[in-house]
Amino acid sequence: MSIELFRRAAAGDFDDAVLTYLSTSAQRHRDGADLDRAFLLDRASRLRERNEALQAAAELLAADDGPWRCACRLEAAIRRFEARTRPLMERDPGITLAPIDAALRRAFDTGQRVPTTARNLFELIR
Repeated sequence: MSIELFRRAAAGDFDDAVLTYLSTSAQRHRDGADLDRAFLLDRASRLRERNEALQAAAELLAADDGPWRCACRLEAAIRRFEARTRPLMERDPGITLAPIDAALRRAFDTGQRVPTTARNLFELIR
């Protein structure tokens, strides 16, 4: 969520959640944390955020047929997102996203490599 809040702040959106994030992060920096850690933008925080976003996406795709089938559906959703949704977002940043696409956007916005195979996704979501 920190990357989303940081992106919103950069876009000029300063609602209560963004202001709280900025204030808390500034306080962490003032207390001695490096900027990337203070704003939760260090590699470990971004990996954690990517994993949480992928798990949220998996929960949206979950059914009664087990985690392997869910990982396969998530793989397909990621491929569709990269091929169709991401280019649409580049042309129209204000596009309204479906919940699954919003979760995948959060995962990709971390800047960390997103697993694209069912096997790697299965290890992450099981």
